[in-house]
Amino acid sequence: MIVPIHGLKYFQFDPVIMDQEILLVKEKVNPHDEMAIAAYNHKGQKIGYVSAKSSYNKKVYLKMKQPDFIGKVWSIGKNQVLVEIDF
Repeated sequence: MIVPIHGLKYFQFDPVIMDQEILLVKEKVNPHDEMAIAAYNHKGQKIGYVSAKSSYNKKVYLKMKQPDFIGKVWSIGKNQVLVEIDF
């Protein structure tokens, strides 16, 4: 499954590169989205979120059996990073 990560412009982090591991973490305490999934690079820097408005958010959240999951960068765009995950 390919999952879009949005909100990159709101965070400061080292440049994302292809095939880099991305840690997806359920944020249980998020006032804006009860199913928030944050994305972090290998240095622990937050790069964005699986978009709450995307249909992927609920699918990924419900499939995540653990509170976090590792995916890999599949594509890099100007306003989003696509992460490949395999459950």
